[in-house]
Amino acid sequence: MNSKSIYPSLWRFAVLFLLQLLLFKQIALLVGPYFNILLWPLFILLLPIEISTPIAVITGFFSGLLIDFIYGTIGIGASAGAFAAYIRPFILNAYEPKGGFSGKETIPSPHHFGWVWFAQVAAIFFFCCLFWLFAVDAFTFVYFSTITLKTLASWGLSMIFVVVFVFLSNPKN
Repeated sequence: MNSKSIYPSLWRFAVLFLLQLLLFKQIALLVGPYFNILLWPLFILLLPIEISTPIAVITGFFSGLLIDFIYGTIGIGASAGAFAAYIRPFILNAYEPKGGFSGKETIPSPHHFGWVWFAQVAAIFFFCCLFWLFAVDAFTFVYFSTITLKTLASWGLSMIFVVVFVFLSNPKN
């Protein structure tokens, strides 16, 4: 992994962090706990394909920790970020092209793999990440129905904004 692939990821995180802080946190405060729009895990999904899992997990942990500071939920976002980075290679491997990743694709984006592939990968990735986040937040599966309801509502809203963000930014590297 070279510095050419790191800088776009850093800019992407800065933009996603600011959107999360300035827009989506305010929306969540207005509409209630079932409608959280979480766009910041997209940063983890769009990390370079060649990044090692330990580096991705550490990156996910610290990006989640920054989100925790703005939401006042120390540890929950960090846990979700680390979990998302951990499951990312499993999801990418499950949807790996027949010949494997050629090395020409720097990130898992629609520019390289198409919208159908990206939508499937992003949908599974965000569902797992959001379910983990709300399960850790509840810290018990006694509230399984509430966790599932929060996950589905937030997943639907988040996926709309994921598609809009990726469409507008058209990430290539």
